[in-house]
Amino acid sequence: MQVLKKLLKIYKSSPVPESFVDLKGAGQRDPDTAAQWNRVGVSSLYELGPFRLDPGAGVLTRAGDPTPLGSRGVAVLTALVERRNEYVPKSRIIDAAWPDLVVDEGNLAVQISAIRRVLAQAPGGERWVETLARRGYRFVGPVLELAETPLQRSGDRSNLPEALTSFVGREGELAEIKQLLPGTRLLTLVGVGGIGKTRLALQVAAEVVDAYRDGVWFVDLAPLTDAKLVPSAVAQGLHIRDPAGKWFVDTLCNQIRARQLLLLLDNCEHLLDACISFADAVLGSTTQTTIIATSREPLQVAGEQIYAVQTLSLPDPAASAESIGRSEAVRLFVDRAQRQLRGFSLTPDRASVIAELCTHLDGIPLALELAAARIRSLSVGQINARIGDRFRLLTGGSRSALPRQQTLRATFDWSFDLLTEEERIVMRRLSVFPSSFTLEAASFVSSDEAIDENAVIDLLSQLVGRSLIIADTSNAGARYRLLETTRAYGLEKLADAGETNAVKSRHAQYFRDQVDRAYDDWLRMPDVQWLAVYSLERDNIRAALDWALGVDGDPAIGVAVAGASGALWAQLSLQSEGRQRLEAAVASLGAQTPVAEQARLWLWLGLLRRYGAPVEAVAALEQAIDLYREMGDELGLGHALARLGAALTQLSRFDESAVALEEALPLLERAGQPKALGFYYSELGRLKKLTGELTAARTYLDKAFTLLRDSGSESAALGVLGNFADMTWTLGDVDAALAAFREAVALMRKSPQTRKFLLGVSLTNLAGVHTERGELDQALAAAREGLPLLQEASYAWGTLDHLALRTALAGKVTNAARLAGYADSAHAARQATRQANEARARNRLQVLLREKLSADELERLLADGAKISEEEACRVALEG
Repeated sequence: MQVLKKLLKIYKSSPVPESFVDLKGAGQRDPDTAAQWNRVGVSSLYELGPFRLDPGAGVLTRAGDPTPLGSRGVAVLTALVERRNEYVPKSRIIDAAWPDLVVDEGNLAVQISAIRRVLAQAPGGERWVETLARRGYRFVGPVLELAETPLQRSGDRSNLPEALTSFVGREGELAEIKQLLPGTRLLTLVGVGGIGKTRLALQVAAEVVDAYRDGVWFVDLAPLTDAKLVPSAVAQGLHIRDPAGKWFVDTLCNQIRARQLLLLLDNCEHLLDACISFADAVLGSTTQTTIIATSREPLQVAGEQIYAVQTLSLPDPAASAESIGRSEAVRLFVDRAQRQLRGFSLTPDRASVIAELCTHLDGIPLALELAAARIRSLSVGQINARIGDRFRLLTGGSRSALPRQQTLRATFDWSFDLLTEEERIVMRRLSVFPSSFTLEAASFVSSDEAIDENAVIDLLSQLVGRSLIIADTSNAGARYRLLETTRAYGLEKLADAGETNAVKSRHAQYFRDQVDRAYDDWLRMPDVQWLAVYSLERDNIRAALDWALGVDGDPAIGVAVAGASGALWAQLSLQSEGRQRLEAAVASLGAQTPVAEQARLWLWLGLLRRYGAPVEAVAALEQAIDLYREMGDELGLGHALARLGAALTQLSRFDESAVALEEALPLLERAGQPKALGFYYSELGRLKKLTGELTAARTYLDKAFTLLRDSGSESAALGVLGNFADMTWTLGDVDAALAAFREAVALMRKSPQTRKFLLGVSLTNLAGVHTERGELDQALAAAREGLPLLQEASYAWGTLDHLALRTALAGKVTNAARLAGYADSAHAARQATRQANEARARNRLQVLLREKLSADELERLLADGAKISEEEACRVALEG
């Protein structure tokens, strides 16, 4: 940067800006000077002792650093040096330095003095310019004229290829790279194949041409197979040639030593050693040459600045079309699709499908462009449907591109072929991980007799360096992942090697062992710590269950993982998914299944069934209780009994609930687990609330809140606040209930540990309070946010009485009657009795329906509603 500032001062141009963003035009010679040199035709370089005179650049340097001699002084010195050892008349010097201007001889005298002051830095240099009184001057110092080169003769500032397509997105990356350039001599853009490294580098180079006196020069190394040809390729890119016709690195460095230029070395990965040697030599022997390299791995040269090129920003498929359209990946896909199919656009009905496609393709520009090339023959939906076979689908690249850039498979083949055999083995084995994973998981799953766990650690690091594995070191412990497209390629290679089942088995074994303590940890650890350990492994647990309970799997592993992961599905509000997975595992129970694993599986299946299928929940919990009794596990038994009491309360079997809860208390007190006791008092308080013992209910809920809060179960504690609000509503204080639910909802939204299910309950109850107050718009807004959160737990049915009443009050009586029919049917199917607030809403609704509808019509609509699905009922409730 200091060199650049000196140059700009010499040229008397504007001050150096803070970043290259504002360098447009900086560093150029003024038009008069440029015209002067064009007319004089100076193109040679001259060595004057320790100085180098570059007439074309208008600069005199010493040891690579610009001297303070300005452009006029350089012009005067050049006129003398060209006719060295001869007296040059003042008039001729003035014509050369001030063309087309009338200049007093005093200006020339000033420049001669400036020249002598600079040359005096060399021994005797102040005497190199002699004066012939009233006639002129003569240069008598040492002069070595250097060979001229086509680079010196050329008026071009670059050889950058013309962009044939628009540059989309990456505004942030462009700004970052341009800010990095002034402070580094070697900037390497690294990333997986097809990520857009070359396109980004070319765009950066095009935008900073004016910042480099001798321009920017592009060298494509992709076609080369012989490492010895790297210097020749660079020379050709710079338009210079060696008189001897044979290029060596030192010869090339000598040619560019005095040049201030940016060199773009593209596709270095297959010639890495040669590129490392070349870059090291250039950086060591020049002072004004900057290199941008693109590679799938860093050069690891001293002073290198590594810049990892990321995928394009991805959209949320559930977002609005406007929001989706702001994604860089979507913008690129649409732009390239429009080149294939005129009139193609991002329409609201097409937006989510395009978003899904871009996400599946990881925002990799090459993959998106290849997908867009299919748009003439396939719809976006059809492309999406075939994306599982992406390597056969995405083959329509430009015929003018290199073969490895014409298909997605060829791009990945190129990277894979550059790996060592051990790196290939580890990469394909790591493809079994569906999302991120730890170093320990990678070591266990990828190792074998030939590659031990320590070797895997080194190989993983190498794959990260080669941009095939992404390392996330932002958290306390590093995690790794593959892009979906890289993973798909690796799975193909795993299948080709015949290792799929064996590696998936090791993956499932590892996560069986990892989640074995999840239930115990859940009881003793604060939620935030527990989630930090286990929530990140959700996709790995899914994959382990899919394999273990599949055709070629291991049912014993499946049962163990399913039961151990029960808390995860509940804590992440994935009740429906968890219930399905645990029910699949129950089908694999056998005589050989350890009793502890059976008990744990039944316990969590009962918990996950509680709201969607309370009768089945009771059956599952009774199985767990029998098994825990057999084991003599007091904590497990006490917890199962407390949960059985909750399920029985849901069914209004209050006496049986009281018996189960009474037995649970001493067991849990002896176990000394505060969180389990907190859940116990929460369920006991709920029972007392529903049986009308409100003073006792408040006492037990207070205990529950304190225990859960102090044990770090923030989500459950917030759920207790929802119970307090519900109890206030039951007492008929609608205004206080409104305030209480609003407070509970606000706290739940603020807490990162909040379970979506509990937030959904509070929001739909808030909708019920608004309905009771006649605030129908506010009720609808709360319901639209809350009801979808309950659908995952299959509990939307429990709140539809309030929404049916709101629908009737809004004048849509027919829809209200159908909703009432669905709610009646849902309660009957689950043998559930309405709680006080829901019963009050249903009674009020019934009065309205009888006022507006005939008995026959009401009966018909109730029967019709009993036949619709929960999804249809929710859609009707949220229509407005």
